[in-house]
Amino acid sequence: MANSINIISKEYLNTEELILVIEKIAKRLSYKAIKSYSEEYDVTEIDLFRENLNNNLNITFSRKSYYDDTFNNLYGINNYGIMISIEYSYEDIMLIPFLKEIMSEIPNILIYNEETPKGIDSIIFNKSQVLNFPQKDAYKLLNTPSI
Repeated sequence: MANSINIISKEYLNTEELILVIEKIAKRLSYKAIKSYSEEYDVTEIDLFRENLNNNLNITFSRKSYYDDTFNNLYGINNYGIMISIEYSYEDIMLIPFLKEIMSEIPNILIYNEETPKGIDSIIFNKSQVLNFPQKDAYKLLNTPSI
């Protein structure tokens, strides 16, 4: 994995409900989903992949304490905390379709990219911007402030 982005929310969302939504999206997109839980770190992850592709998405759900730590501590936006982190590869073709689906399913979330070409800064995408992404090059798109 080479890059990561976050899904941020104004309130902590129920992890079990998020898992069900992501599993439903995976099925709709013909992605395989493997869920794992680390008792040591109290973290749930889902790996999404397609059998004939070299791409996969690693989705990590924030613990309540991590969400609380990030709430109001993000560059460029207040009243949000990190709910989900997604790792993806540079040449990924799975991320944009996934983001379009999750933005349609879960209201009031934003896509937050803190790793920008300028260094530490932030690029934030709302539902309308994500649904209108004109291409599938995730790296180029998520690192471009204006689309």
